[in-house]
Amino acid sequence: MGQGFEINLSEEGVFLVVNPDCSASAGNVTSALKEKGVSDYDGNAVKTALENKLGTPVRVAAAKPPEELREADFRIKISEDALTCEMWLIPPSGAAPMPTVENVKGFMNSHGVVYGHDEDAIREMITAPIVKQWVVTAKGDAPKNGHDAQIDYKIDLNVLKPRAVGDKVDMKELGSVINVIQGQEIAEKTPAVQGQDGMSLMGKKISSYNGKDKNLPSGKGTVISEDRLHLYAEYDGNVIIKGGKLSVNPVFEVRGDVDYGVGNIDFIGPVTVYGSVREGFEVNSGSDMLIEGVVEGAVLKSEGNMTIKIGVRGTGKAKLTAKGDVCVGYIDQASVMSDGNVAVAEAILHSDIKARGEIVAMGSKKGQIVGGTIHAGSEVMCDVLGSEMGTRTDVVVGELPELAEERKRSQENMKQFGEQLEKLDSNISFLKGLEQQGQMTDDKREMLARLTKAKFQIKAQHDVTKKRLADLEVSMEKNRVEGRVRVKNTVHPGVTITIRGVRYIVRETLRFTKFVYEDGEIKLKSFD
Repeated sequence: MGQGFEINLSEEGVFLVVNPDCSASAGNVTSALKEKGVSDYDGNAVKTALENKLGTPVRVAAAKPPEELREADFRIKISEDALTCEMWLIPPSGAAPMPTVENVKGFMNSHGVVYGHDEDAIREMITAPIVKQWVVTAKGDAPKNGHDAQIDYKIDLNVLKPRAVGDKVDMKELGSVINVIQGQEIAEKTPAVQGQDGMSLMGKKISSYNGKDKNLPSGKGTVISEDRLHLYAEYDGNVIIKGGKLSVNPVFEVRGDVDYGVGNIDFIGPVTVYGSVREGFEVNSGSDMLIEGVVEGAVLKSEGNMTIKIGVRGTGKAKLTAKGDVCVGYIDQASVMSDGNVAVAEAILHSDIKARGEIVAMGSKKGQIVGGTIHAGSEVMCDVLGSEMGTRTDVVVGELPELAEERKRSQENMKQFGEQLEKLDSNISFLKGLEQQGQMTDDKREMLARLTKAKFQIKAQHDVTKKRLADLEVSMEKNRVEGRVRVKNTVHPGVTITIRGVRYIVRETLRFTKFVYEDGEIKLKSFD
């Protein structure tokens, strides 16, 4: 009665009540009558009631005949995968009752939907009721597929690819080594997950996919955890991938040469190269190193002993460093530093050799040392020292090579500092002279300040280096040993022997000679 009138239906007829405050038109009233199913109304009676607005019932149509009874009906829609059922409610007419939950379930059963009934959704649909709208009244169970077991590698397999440097690829860095330490996890397994079967609306099982299991890729030198989900390195070594399995090799082996086919090597343990090491490549080992062939202009570093069966043809580029002994066939134009001894079977030619212990060139028909600098902590021994051509050959014994090397660098630095200070003093004196003459400009005054500051800085560096030199001298004196040079066959002119800081220049051919330090000088004795 929002517009001031109401329509009442009874067995005696259809009555219109128009209140005094009614603002509705005849069209409003007739539309309302039609909505109630009254089409055969008396238009004059409607007009009169609207004009009088008495608020009393006015009969405008005969009684409406009772509606025909019609039971509720449904439409049903089942998804193609038989997992979802939707229904559309067609409500009953007349005095026919709404369907029950059981009625709806029976209707679905008659259409084959026997599983997954949603009674709450059904109850809501028939009690609200929800009409002119699809309602999900049943759902099946979708199958849940499993997952295959997964292997997660804990090592970076990408290192096995050449390393990019900017927009180029460094073909020497092929990443041929995957270092691992004992107990390091190298792979982890995520177990397979079994699937869960589903059920269709028709009560039929929908099969699922079961995940497939995988074994950890365990090879030699690896250990599997008790739960069989983790793979560990049994010892330090290099990870090798072969036939889908991971193995740990405690020795890194190169069956051929170290070249562009192998790349640089940096290994945590011992390294064995059955071929040669070509120029420009690097080999680093965390333990002993064995090279069966020749070392060219390469860089080798070993945390243990280093053995090179044939020799080193360094062309001035080879640099060998070992924490242990170095044993080699020959050394030609190379730099060698050993914290132990250096043993050469044939010859040392034009090389810089340093060893904390002994340097020995013997074992063949002619164990010769020619050219370069030979610096041993305790002793140098060979068959032939120098050459008939008078090639300059410097031999130093009786002091640690690393201390002597640091002293040499410090002395060079002292020389440079002295030259810089001399130049600065000259420029500062010139500017101060201008200042005394009243010819200083702002630019020159600023320059004087900068030069004075630079002098103080260099002077400080000079003083630190000077003190370090003094400390080195003390340390070298403490670490000096007896020191000797023994030559089984010939010593040629051009050789300089330095023992404990005392120098001896060989000016004539000597044979079967031993050089020793006694009473502050170098004395010559017979080889023994």
